[in-house]
Amino acid sequence: MWVRWLSLCLLVVASTGHAQTRYVTDRAVIELRRGPSTEYLILRNLESGAEVQVLEQDASNGYSRVRVSDQGTEGWILTRFLTNEPIARDRLSVSERNLTAARQRVTTLETEVKDLSTELAATKTDLEKTRGTHAATSQELTEIRTAAANVVAIRDQNTSLQQQLIQRNREVEELTTTNARLASRNNQNWFVVGAAVLLGGIVIGLIAPSLRRKRRSDW
Repeated sequence: MWVRWLSLCLLVVASTGHAQTRYVTDRAVIELRRGPSTEYLILRNLESGAEVQVLEQDASNGYSRVRVSDQGTEGWILTRFLTNEPIARDRLSVSERNLTAARQRVTTLETEVKDLSTELAATKTDLEKTRGTHAATSQELTEIRTAAANVVAIRDQNTSLQQQLIQRNREVEELTTTNARLASRNNQNWFVVGAAVLLGGIVIGLIAPSLRRKRRSDW
């Protein structure tokens, strides 16, 4: 037994680099053995497509020592049953999954584009409404400015009219005072005239009898 292991050690080319990933070919069943020949015990059977890590290779008899990825079991397998890429079945499965994912992504993108198109249409409608509202607001602002200017003009005109009214009221007061003064003076004049007439009547009344007596004496 020791001689066999010594011979194996002499024949095995040990690999000190990093383990390399390989895949079992699409053969139905591959034996994973304890040693690099059919004389060694089968540890387990590997299905096609199983992923393994190559630890070292025995170039003399075409075996490689590998570690199975799923359980970590180490053993020897014929190197010709290892490939650098997954088998066609697994690649097809991956491709189908990628295709399904791509189709789902396309569907999602189409839905997003549809939603964005709807939002864009709504945004355009809102923009048109906003433009219309802006135009109406601008018109209202112009009218308000015009009305404000008219209000200022009316206010200035009202102020001028109030000043004119105050001036007219002053003139009316002055005319009223003058008229009252003139009326008082006129009443005084009429009183003087009446008094003069009365005085003249009295004088005439006193003189008239004398004149009558004088005329009679002359006769």
